[in-house]
Amino acid sequence: MALPDPLQLLPTRRARLRILAHTRHIVGVMLPLGAFVGLMVALALYGLSRFEPWVLRIGWRTRLTLLLPALGLLLTTAWLQTTGIGAVSLVQDLDLARSDPYQAFPLRRTLAKVVGCLLTIGFGGSAGVEGPGKWFGAAMGLQYHRVLRGSARYLGIVRRLARPPLVMARAGAAAALAAVFRAPLSGALMAAEHHGLLSAESLVPCLVSAASGYVVFSGFMGYEPLLPMPRAAFAVGPRELLWALPLGLACGVAATIYLRLHAFLTRLLARVPLGWRGLPAGLGLCLLALPSHLFWHDLPVTQGSGLELVQELVQGHALPAAAGAILALKMAATALTFAGGGIGGLWLPSLAMGAALGAVFDASLGLGATGYLTLVGAAAMAGATNESLLVPVVFLAETTAQAALVVPALIAATVSYLVVRERN
Repeated sequence: MALPDPLQLLPTRRARLRILAHTRHIVGVMLPLGAFVGLMVALALYGLSRFEPWVLRIGWRTRLTLLLPALGLLLTTAWLQTTGIGAVSLVQDLDLARSDPYQAFPLRRTLAKVVGCLLTIGFGGSAGVEGPGKWFGAAMGLQYHRVLRGSARYLGIVRRLARPPLVMARAGAAAALAAVFRAPLSGALMAAEHHGLLSAESLVPCLVSAASGYVVFSGFMGYEPLLPMPRAAFAVGPRELLWALPLGLACGVAATIYLRLHAFLTRLLARVPLGWRGLPAGLGLCLLALPSHLFWHDLPVTQGSGLELVQELVQGHALPAAAGAILALKMAATALTFAGGGIGGLWLPSLAMGAALGAVFDASLGLGATGYLTLVGAAAMAGATNESLLVPVVFLAETTAQAALVVPALIAATVSYLVVRERN
């Protein structure tokens, strides 16, 4: 059998030109975009980390700590009313971006939404910082596209660097998510995915932008993973894999309950004018915060994104009854935050809800791997509430550095995802 000519294995001239064009897009467009967004997210999270303690100090001095979520939601809805933005939904903005990205993420309105997110989260609303990150990153990607489009009139080489506006928006969002999650692959997949479908056109730009954003962000904020775990890996055998199935089913049911609770509270609070909608919802958050203040030494069960809560649950400190109560409180607080006009991301609160449900299984079964089902439940719940199948599994592996969790998380996430699709 004759060996092929080595020259035939080389790409043709046309293929080499395409590779060169892709390289220009990656180096000339996506790397600078990701680096800029990563830097801005680092500065924003640093500012938020200084803002939240300042708010808490004021609360302690005035003895109004438990009323801070009500103040935050009221300020958020008053801000949305005053600026003329109106009610906000990240899901609706992402749907609109498929047809008109510039209408979905205009710069001034997007920055105003980010301010609303910071008010919601900074005062203790149950929402995640990935929401404002995604809005901000998408807006920056579109502004970058606008600059390139304007420069193309005078510089011919810039015309060859232009990418579609939706691709640029997704690449900016990928860089922001990679920085927030400290997980470049998860950030890229989440930005390129929409309703469970990956965009092939956006995937490579998102990967490059996410990697660049992560490197710049980590250079300022450090390389510690979002959910640091002990070096010892989980020992996952057939018994542990078997329990991933009922846990996934339970997460699917819990996610369905959450989605229906959110829809019910949204219809109920829609009768209140937007400018005042945050007040009744915020007072409800204050009541939900009482158990953590009385029984769990001010553990932020209902306040914030829930990352600290996840880390506490992973250590196995919760009894089944306590974890069940934490699940109910976090579900109610998250639904009330968004129904009351609060702005933010759902991914991180979903992780906390799933971790609480997984902690019920962990504490009841005693499999010997503390935190195993807690983390699997976190991934399954996040995938179910956000209509994502692949991202939660990759997210869990990246943020915990525990490759053994991939298979059980995939089983649980698949089951929970299918349950939510069938029930909704």
